[in-house]
Amino acid sequence: MKRLRSIAFPVVLTIVSVLSVGCSDTIGNLTSMTAVKTDLDLPTVKNVKTIVDKTSVGFEWPAITDKRVEGIDIYRGVPSKGDQKLEKIATIGNRFATHYVDTTVQPNRTYLYSFRTFGILFGSAPGQVVRVKTAPPLAAVHVAKVYQPAPGVVKLLWAPHPDPRIVDYLIERRLGNGEWKYLATVKGRLNPEYIDMSPAVGHRYGYRVIARTYEKMRALPSKTAELSVR
Repeated sequence: MKRLRSIAFPVVLTIVSVLSVGCSDTIGNLTSMTAVKTDLDLPTVKNVKTIVDKTSVGFEWPAITDKRVEGIDIYRGVPSKGDQKLEKIATIGNRFATHYVDTTVQPNRTYLYSFRTFGILFGSAPGQVVRVKTAPPLAAVHVAKVYQPAPGVVKLLWAPHPDPRIVDYLIERRLGNGEWKYLATVKGRLNPEYIDMSPAVGHRYGYRVIARTYEKMRALPSKTAELSVR
């Protein structure tokens, strides 16, 4: 069950595009709580507003006043050909709730959401399907230079990331064309260098830098900088 979070929406909210859903089997079977049948008289969630980030989507909707409603089910899926199959991701067991935040999404992706109310024994018909696209990931840092200041030592320099939310950089290294492995963390957005004292002489290495925010959200990896250690 997802944890409900309160969010403060700005004064201006955009109502996202809505797709109509024809029949209940397009969003799967209603399984939350004790609702096992569809009651077409139960109110549906309408006029859903959204605020979108890179790894989260916030929703707001008008309060449900019908006393038969016990809570709201939330479904999510991705666009596909044919029927849209949405799976339940959360149940809000309080009809007075008017906000929900999905924090399990990926950057730069399109998702479909549906909201259904439920009572003690019945669930509402499928309502609207809300389409949202998350924001793109943070841009990669630019690696300015990789060189050897001394035998068996590699120094990596990059331009500090312009986003003020960045708090550190992850340094990754690979041997030849092998897998990337974590090497170190450099703290501080304005700290633009790392010195590798552990490469093996006679091998070729690749290095890359990944900026990271205080929320542990990663930017795109930098371009690979390669060097043969002597």
